[in-house]
Amino acid sequence: MMDDNLGEGLGGFGHKRSGRETNMNTQGQNQSGHDCAAKKKRVSKIIGGGLRQFSIIVCKKVENKGRTTYSEVADEIIAEYTTIQSNSAVSLDEFDEKNIRRRVYDALNVLMALDIITRDRKEIRWRGLPNTSVKDMEEIKALRAELIRKIGKKAAYLNDLEEQIAGLQNLMLRNQQLLASGKAPSQGFSLPFILVEASPHATVEIEISEDMRLVHFDFSSTPFRLHDDAYILKLMRHYQLLE
Repeated sequence: MMDDNLGEGLGGFGHKRSGRETNMNTQGQNQSGHDCAAKKKRVSKIIGGGLRQFSIIVCKKVENKGRTTYSEVADEIIAEYTTIQSNSAVSLDEFDEKNIRRRVYDALNVLMALDIITRDRKEIRWRGLPNTSVKDMEEIKALRAELIRKIGKKAAYLNDLEEQIAGLQNLMLRNQQLLASGKAPSQGFSLPFILVEASPHATVEIEISEDMRLVHFDFSSTPFRLHDDAYILKLMRHYQLLE
């Protein structure tokens, strides 16, 4: 809260109705509603805009003072509006003052959230508006582009993982169905694996080391492709969906 006594300063909002107010007739309620709406409309015109415009007024007040309090800012703004309205047919009343104080409170909260001001108990201190240079803007743009690139890379990686999971689940279901039907093959191979694809007419020489850890392929300048198990499972799932 901006002020420990703010609840008293804003009093009148959410108070309980008395028995006399509860027993007001329909005509009195309608008249009260019209009066309340008229006052709200009037105070909006008095203040001259919404919270954004009012925050600018409060911001300038705090900037000029350097150090101030919620009550001091609210009192000065009310005094200024009272002076302005004294020359017109419409004058400030208690309802207007409470609304102005509430808007000062809201505006100060906005400025605090933006780190433009700080609060130490009741004292409010000016910190300053953000100062962004051209160099800073370029750095922010470069950082944004880098973050977008990283997000895109991670999204592609996540999509690849999802496809791998779907392929493995599809393979498990296929194997379970084959076992249930009694048509399961006698032999198979384990995951992971690498598949080498070459032309049917290609001559390929293969040399394998004694420890089975090194394999040498000689395709005699014939084009070839390497596919991992994730790619093969993806193709299997794709063709099964087409069926």
